[in-house]
Amino acid sequence: MVGEGLLKGILNLLSVAGRLKQIPRTGWVIKAGIGKAESVADHSYRVSLAAMILSDLLGLDTVKAVRIALIHDLAESCIGDLTPQQVEEGLDKSSMEEEVMIKVLQDLPSHVKHLYLEAWRDWVERASSEARLVHEVDAFEMALQAEEYAQSGFDRDKLMEFKRSASERVSSGAVKELIEALG
Repeated sequence: MVGEGLLKGILNLLSVAGRLKQIPRTGWVIKAGIGKAESVADHSYRVSLAAMILSDLLGLDTVKAVRIALIHDLAESCIGDLTPQQVEEGLDKSSMEEEVMIKVLQDLPSHVKHLYLEAWRDWVERASSEARLVHEVDAFEMALQAEEYAQSGFDRDKLMEFKRSASERVSSGAVKELIEALG
């Protein structure tokens, strides 16, 4: 059986992750005027799925890539989905996220906590091929969502900024080809 402390740690982590379902992606709301924007959880799910597919195709460590993708936005459950402009205005997103991640993972066994912190830090530092892929997939998912919003009738001109930004953040072949295929 699982001990009471471990149960608490698992339930806490899942509860924190569950909050992501209630947090809209800020850029869609503020910049594109989309009232019922996708949630951070919606975004993270599709990033994870795309990371799995591309990692398998590219022969990378798919478990590592998916772990990074699943955990990459977890801290936003506590600090919110900060826009690049908020970070440019002086918010220390990295320190805030590090603090949240340590707290959220504190009740897990040390080897699991270490594994998840390592994955998150890999994401932040883009230290591995898998983390770099997930960063590019994160940008691609934003471009894909922008295209879907445009096809749903939202202002294409406002949404082009998101696609342009995503394209600038992507350099690898497969992800670049996916963005280009969006048109």
